Amino acid sequence: MLLAFVIMISVTSCNKEELFIEPVEEVVTDDKVEDKNEDKEEESKSDASLPCDFNLDNVEPNSTVIINCILDLGGSSVKLPEGITFLFEGGDIINGTLDLSKNTIISEEFLNATLTLIGSTPQIKDKTFNFIPERWGIVEGKVSDAVALNNRIIINDVIERTKAMSVTTFRIDKMDAYFNVEANKVNRKYSFDRSIRVPSNFHFEMSENTFLRVQPTHFPAYALITTMVSDNAIISGGNLIGDRWEHDYTPIYDIAGVNREEHGNGHLIWIIGAHNAIVDNVKISNAIGEGIQVHAETIRNPDGSLKQGTRTSENVLIKNCLITESRRNGIAIIDANGVVIDNCDIVDTGKGEQAYDGNGKKIFSSSGAIPKYGIDLEALRYINDDGTMNEINKIENVIIRNSRLTGNEFGDITLFTCSNVVIENNYFDKWVANVAANDITIRNNTFESRESGNFNAINIQSYSRGGVEHNYNYSITGNKIKNYANGISVAGKNFTIKNNVITDCNIGVFLKGYLYDAVFSENNIKSNLDVSYGYKCFNNAQNSNNISVSNEFVDVTNRPLSLIGFLSESSIGKTQISFDNCTFNTKSKNFSLYLNNAKNIEFKNNTSNTDFEIIKSENIVLTNNNMNN
Repeated sequence: MLLAFVIMISVTSCNKEELFIEPVEEVVTDDKVEDKNEDKEEESKSDASLPCDFNLDNVEPNSTVIINCILDLGGSSVKLPEGITFLFEGGDIINGTLDLSKNTIISEEFLNATLTLIGSTPQIKDKTFNFIPERWGIVEGKVSDAVALNNRIIINDVIERTKAMSVTTFRIDKMDAYFNVEANKVNRKYSFDRSIRVPSNFHFEMSENTFLRVQPTHFPAYALITTMVSDNAIISGGNLIGDRWEHDYTPIYDIAGVNREEHGNGHLIWIIGAHNAIVDNVKISNAIGEGIQVHAETIRNPDGSLKQGTRTSENVLIKNCLITESRRNGIAIIDANGVVIDNCDIVDTGKGEQAYDGNGKKIFSSSGAIPKYGIDLEALRYINDDGTMNEINKIENVIIRNSRLTGNEFGDITLFTCSNVVIENNYFDKWVANVAANDITIRNNTFESRESGNFNAINIQSYSRGGVEHNYNYSITGNKIKNYANGISVAGKNFTIKNNVITDCNIGVFLKGYLYDAVFSENNIKSNLDVSYGYKCFNNAQNSNNISVSNEFVDVTNRPLSLIGFLSESSIGKTQISFDNCTFNTKSKNFSLYLNNAKNIEFKNNTSNTDFEIIKSENIVLTNNNMNN
């Protein structure tokens, strides 16, 4: 009886009679023990859909309230004492206000749009909150702009409320809803304010049944989900869908007075000045701009340093994501230090044929918008004519690995303006290209052209201003390249190109433009195509120097080596490129190692089943070569 009394004063239940039932001892001697116990359990259960027969007016401090019925507050406000714990057993609290004192704990199941909590902020019993759309007034399916705006306001309000209650995981299961996130100017903070916002130390967790859609708009920009100036934010699961096919692309002037014709700034995830952010297992499709963009809080000083008190994005991990049919880029990195893209599929970026009117004027539409790359590493920096640089954006320390990029209109990866990038163990069906990038590693990737005999698998060019080369320090090793026009096309400064296998390409290695301090070693070039070459240039390889080619194996149908106009304008009176201990074979003895109007080349210790054909060339040094073998 003492125990029953203690329980009575510390626990309030919706079924008060239970508190006063005295235990009855029953001795059962037959085989119906189990059935009787089950009957007793059924009798003791309450129907959680029934109204409660009590209120909260006399709740004692530091007590536990068990809710297994519908507690309708009738629009009233109830002031509660300190230390109250609300436990969920299938009921609900609706239609009113709880004025809480400190040390209140509440089960997350009670939170809903009709229950207002004021006073002290409670703690949620469980750190995971399950967002159930119908409890908060989310309207699913196609809706008006006003309803889609309210959807966005609702979800942000619940995120903020639960975050304040120490929730760390915000979980959504079945939901298919549109959100109005339109932005009438291109600005990070402006778009952040109009997006679904993920705060610090918070996991926005969706399931495969979660569909968040952009409400179709005519404005030029949006961000569906953002995390800005945050730490340890996680976005996972779910399906994020843009309005690419429903968007109104009519050119407009935004509220800043800028003519917005392209409408290419609508992103489905925008990471802005975030540290330790994770995007995991998200399916992203149909953005008018990028599927994911990574940026800094604001632009940098001209010397590349961050402005005082601002942040770039650091230690960002994007993994296990599927990004399809982005109109501009699958992933764009604009400013960041430390991004890993791992085990992602980026597919069909930028497709759609551009339309023009009868006067040849571009018609803006859902067709792809430049750059149209799977991954675009494009810091917005400016290189002056004297070679100096204004680095108002900066990209450093990026790893792209274990991913598959296919069907992307202009290419798979553009190393536009970036530093310290590793690209490894990926699959590509077009190319990796560059503009002005440095300290790049491209290793152990597989390239298989989706259009046999087209494209350059690895297409690296020189970018020089004021005598300063901005494209340098490349390591290209262990790649498998098949069915391209050119396997590796290269220019720039300080290259190591080693142990690559280049199969059935029209040209294995194409030497172009300015190439300084380059080492080619142990590459294997084989082709059975009707027309194929090993190493080749064609009047486009002036100003190259200090190039070493050694231990190469070349077996092609045409010329294993064809250097036309190579260094013909050089004023240097010494060897500028050497071939040492290489095997050069052709499948037809009608083809030779061909030098025409070439200069300053040394061949030593090479083997070939054909011979040299040297025309109008100077300073060609031949030492200990075994020809016609």
